[in-house]
Amino acid sequence: MALDGVRGLMTLFVVVSHLFAEVPGGVSALMFGWIGVDMFFVLSGYLVGKLILEKRACENFFSVFYARRFLRTIPAYMITVLVVFGLFRLCDPAWSEAEPLFPLWSYLTFSQPAFMIATETIGAHWLAPTWTLAMEEHFYLLAPAAIVFTPRRWLPAVLACVVALAVGLRLAVFEFGFANHMVGLTLLPSRGDLLAVGILGALMATSPRVPWKMLEPWLRWTPLAALGGILVLKRLGGSAFDVFGPLTMAIGCASYLLALVRGAPEAKTMESRFLRFFGNNSYCIYLSHLPVLGLMHGLILHARPGLGSPAQWAVTLMAAPVCVLVGVGMTKLIEEPLTRWGRSWKWSESRRAARPSFAASQA
Repeated sequence: MALDGVRGLMTLFVVVSHLFAEVPGGVSALMFGWIGVDMFFVLSGYLVGKLILEKRACENFFSVFYARRFLRTIPAYMITVLVVFGLFRLCDPAWSEAEPLFPLWSYLTFSQPAFMIATETIGAHWLAPTWTLAMEEHFYLLAPAAIVFTPRRWLPAVLACVVALAVGLRLAVFEFGFANHMVGLTLLPSRGDLLAVGILGALMATSPRVPWKMLEPWLRWTPLAALGGILVLKRLGGSAFDVFGPLTMAIGCASYLLALVRGAPEAKTMESRFLRFFGNNSYCIYLSHLPVLGLMHGLILHARPGLGSPAQWAVTLMAAPVCVLVGVGMTKLIEEPLTRWGRSWKWSESRRAARPSFAASQA
């Protein structure tokens, strides 16, 4: 339950940042949505990694995993994309923020990051957050096979290589100009350390050999140390934060998650009904909040969202609960029924045949 609360808190971080900070005239002190995005990646790595580690031996692992993932994430996403494209045809281009509009098929195939890199823009603003969902879907495609077919004892080394690749790619992009900045922001390899550190956390959580009594105090202090590291990187300027910030955040976030699942006192706060409500509705709120905000400002004020006038503040304050209501409605009508259907695919009690070892194959 505490992890549902974490998801809810991070959803609030993102929505508050998008509504009240990342708009003209916004409050810069509220610009902490990036923290929520990074935590979402680490949390996804942890939860998906833990699921794969626990169910990898099931004979029907791949069919059940992909059926459940598809029904949990794809329909609500596709409906949102199609509705937004329909709105773009009906709304005034002066305030719908539809330019540059990437092809519909790029969003439906989760290939919009390629267009973001090619144009060095986020594309249509109402669909800007979908790059994170594209990265998640790429992760869902690759992670199961990578974890299932890699011997558990080799996984830490493989994940360390993923971390090194991500940091190295960001270094090449932000320090040496290897490619434009969107490569360092929107591609899976450049953000792979966030997901890999989450999987490392899952590996620890499912291992009987971890000396938790010794580690638990450190798990609670590491997030604070990571926060200090982030402030130092920000202070250094240049490319330091862009290159090393995600890894620093990943370590802090993973430590915090492990502290919660190990029963740290902070878990009680994360178990609040308020945060769990947002956690349970997080996916659809995340999908729909920018279209709702943009549509309300456009229809009422005939302008793009901003906070430069009392009228704009009033519309944004009205939009906030509407964003929540639309997200909850989508959750109840689309996500939850299809997720329940996905759970009708049961994990098999039969186990996959173990692959013969190299030594045995030579006997």
